[in-house]
Amino acid sequence: MIPRKHRSKLLEGARAVIVFLALAAAGAAWASAEVVGEVSLAIGVSRLIDASGHSSAIARGAQVHAGDRIETEKGGHVHLRFVDGAFVSVRPGSRLTIDSYHYDAVRPKETAIRFRLEEGVARAISGKGAEAAPERFRLNTPIAAIGVRGTDFVVLAERDRVRVAINSGAIVLTPLGNGCSADSLGPCATAASRGLSADMGNVMLEFRRKQATPRLVPINGSPPDRVNQPAPEEPRGDARGSKSATEMNSEVLSSQATAAAQQQQQQVVVAHPPEPPPPATLVWGRWASQPWPGDTMSQPLADARAGRKVTVGNDAYALFRPEPPYPVLANNLGRVDFTLRDAQVHLVRGDVTSLGSVGNAWLSVDFGARQFATGISMSHADVGTNSLQAAGGIRDDGIFAVRTTDGRVAGALTVDGKEAGYFFEKGVPGGTFFGITRWLR
Repeated sequence: MIPRKHRSKLLEGARAVIVFLALAAAGAAWASAEVVGEVSLAIGVSRLIDASGHSSAIARGAQVHAGDRIETEKGGHVHLRFVDGAFVSVRPGSRLTIDSYHYDAVRPKETAIRFRLEEGVARAISGKGAEAAPERFRLNTPIAAIGVRGTDFVVLAERDRVRVAINSGAIVLTPLGNGCSADSLGPCATAASRGLSADMGNVMLEFRRKQATPRLVPINGSPPDRVNQPAPEEPRGDARGSKSATEMNSEVLSSQATAAAQQQQQQVVVAHPPEPPPPATLVWGRWASQPWPGDTMSQPLADARAGRKVTVGNDAYALFRPEPPYPVLANNLGRVDFTLRDAQVHLVRGDVTSLGSVGNAWLSVDFGARQFATGISMSHADVGTNSLQAAGGIRDDGIFAVRTTDGRVAGALTVDGKEAGYFFEKGVPGGTFFGITRWLR
């Protein structure tokens, strides 16, 4: 039996603990209920599902909190303005969750913002938080993560595909997994990460499930703004002027082997050797009298020139092609993903030139829009693996040239659109990669 005086002290202590726990619970509830923004526009049918699962119709002026999910039906638009001035547009048929939103004007470097676009299209314009701490902003989709560099971008999210277009600034798109966690903040930095900036031209980023890395292609399909158009009230234009979001950047990823293909490999079939490609009409000529070590593609300049005209060239090579009297590139072929016929690359360091290797090469051409996009990786034992991506316009005669921040691509197509070739250069510490390619439609 506990003496009465001790029992009273125990009861007082228990009451203190209960009061403390109640206050702590109230503080936690208040923190979770902190307002992080409000609805500045609501059109059509939309609803807000809070962290407890309660659903309510969305109206202009409604407050939003971390943990809220915004869902829009067909024809529904919701615009959100956050405490740091950030703007998010949730387009029709979309689901966006505010996983976390912490911004302190006194300590903006401690910003922590993470959105999750489960389905549909959303546009995000960075506020003071993401501008002060871009390494602590993240937008996740079902298959990829997006980090920013002070950005205005539009993203389309589907179960097996994501597309990102950009008005201003820059973003980094990375497939989830293999070093990129959905629980992290900021852009991921893996071998599969790909960047996109407003100065890269008329391209966008696209990633599909089961593919390795994103690729750049011209805008020729369905960019997010074309799939799901903005409401008239949405901000227009960008830092470059009054261009619409359909003029923004894009990128596409190459496909990997499918399960069906793997099953076919297991079947016993009578193999027929593939037919060899037709003889190439595009020919690489070299300025040097002797080829570089391992060069199997170039010819002496006099041989390459015979019956052909030069198109592009650099300090090492020139590309020749036969030309009709009036060379005008075909414009009725739509978008074509070319197949690499052959390629080679050399690392040049001072007076020493040695053979490297080429991989992950792709080339996409939109003949109607006169646009191209390409990517290629190059490796050498002394400097490791590097990659180069480029996109830009094609002249009516089929010649194209683009200079990037760290490299150059220039080439030509045959006017019938059946062949293509380009040289590429990329600077690396202590040297430069020089390479040439040829492609088949």
